[in-house]
Amino acid sequence: MRIRQSSLQFAPAQRKQRVTPSRSTPGGFNRLRIISKALLPLLLIVWAFASSALAANLFVVAPTDDSVTVIDSATDHIIERIPVGTHPVRITMSPDRRTAYISNGQSSTVSVIDTDTLATVATIPVAPNPQEAAVTPDGGRLFLVHQLIPQISVIDTATNQVIRTIRISGRANDVLFTFDGRFAYFAVYDAGKVDVVDTATYQVNSITTGPGSRRLAISPTGHRVAVANFLDNSVSIIDTLTQTVMETIRVGIAPRGIAITPSGDAIYTTDVRGGTASIIDSDTLTVKTLTVGPKPWDVLITDDGTRAFVTNGGSNTMAAIDTATREIIQTIVVGNGPFFLAADPGGQKLYVSDSKDTTVTVVDIPSLTVLRIIQNVANKGSGKYDYGPFDLAFGP
Repeated sequence: MRIRQSSLQFAPAQRKQRVTPSRSTPGGFNRLRIISKALLPLLLIVWAFASSALAANLFVVAPTDDSVTVIDSATDHIIERIPVGTHPVRITMSPDRRTAYISNGQSSTVSVIDTDTLATVATIPVAPNPQEAAVTPDGGRLFLVHQLIPQISVIDTATNQVIRTIRISGRANDVLFTFDGRFAYFAVYDAGKVDVVDTATYQVNSITTGPGSRRLAISPTGHRVAVANFLDNSVSIIDTLTQTVMETIRVGIAPRGIAITPSGDAIYTTDVRGGTASIIDSDTLTVKTLTVGPKPWDVLITDDGTRAFVTNGGSNTMAAIDTATREIIQTIVVGNGPFFLAADPGGQKLYVSDSKDTTVTVVDIPSLTVLRIIQNVANKGSGKYDYGPFDLAFGP
């Protein structure tokens, strides 16, 4: 049975503010221009300091180098290479971004990096094939997925010790927390389920979604979790209060990447085997399909909600989408095999990991142009799964 369209509640209703125009006075415009000219130098100084304050270090996983490359986003220069475990694959930041956790896929460890000192401060032994992870909103625990076994490891971030292992219904591919940290959601790929772990009791509730549950996204209100079902060409919507599926919506072929706009008006998926991106309208549940490029992988929506970016992993391009018109407005040439995306804290630059190359491409978000290509970020091996620059995230 189809639910009422308005009941998805992806975003709270907002009342439009009525603006009363101010009364003009003779000469007011000229006086404003004089004041503006006088303040211009001061404003430029303030802007420069603000831009500098927003600059942060970008941490890029280099799988074949067994290291993490650090890039200063103010200059886009490499400033450090940090040794970690064997074949690192994923990076997870603490809520304050002062600590980075690196999943070392072939050494059964997690490396802990101090993002201020740019050094590995601990190595945590874990079960085989550590992959995706997430830190609780209070920063106290890390929940870690293992690629080949139906198990979750829980790490105490104060002691860097595994304090719990949790059996789930299958091999998971993604994890996210509700905003209050009470529940952790896991996309269980080979079971076609989402397992929900109560973080207080560690009890597990399994929700059947669709074959190949791959990636998760949570709505701005926290009321809904959207699940990309890779083998079912669908997206399931879970009510986080009842922990039940409200709706399953057909999208393109093999959806993987998934994101929800900050306003909650739409859900975006990357349809890997269809070369498309699907846009689900949260009110009408209708789907718009855009042809973006071969093997679209990751999707990122800017914090202001105006742009969505899709990496085309089977080429050297990335699609830029206007979220108001829901149309592609630019196809940007980047490095070979673009994979993951990260936007700088100021929201002005987008960083693309060119996984089949050795580079990271930097894109200016306002102009949708390539600013520069950062060379020698990571070496690329000769094997099928030997990636160059891979997962990436911003520290402080």
